[in-house]
Amino acid sequence: MRKVASRNRDHTGWWVFCEVQQCVSNRQKTLSPASRCRVWENTRLLRAKSREEAYRKAVGLGRAGDRARTRGGEWRFVGISMLLPVYEEIEDGVEILWTDRGRLPVKKVKSLVKPKRQIPVFNDDDEV
Repeated sequence: MRKVASRNRDHTGWWVFCEVQQCVSNRQKTLSPASRCRVWENTRLLRAKSREEAYRKAVGLGRAGDRARTRGGEWRFVGISMLLPVYEEIEDGVEILWTDRGRLPVKKVKSLVKPKRQIPVFNDDDEV
């Protein structure tokens, strides 16, 4: 049996995961592989003692919200796109996600930073 790498083990009891959901409109009924639909990727936290337990729990939490109905259709749980242990105790300012973007030109690095008004949490426009 292979040893679980430290980066993939429980450090705090907390795990972060992303669930993928797609919206199927009332007009679509079913989706073909070429169909286009609205997709949400929700990042969530959960408590678990191992990566296996965390995965099972993440799938269960995702399925619990399966088939959420709206006026235009329904949101369907598709699956889990990411699962990582939280390495530090949860407190104000704790790091819960990171992305290694490799070597980038300075111009590209600067383009990653958004002005406050371009950060989605400050966009209060109503959806159509």
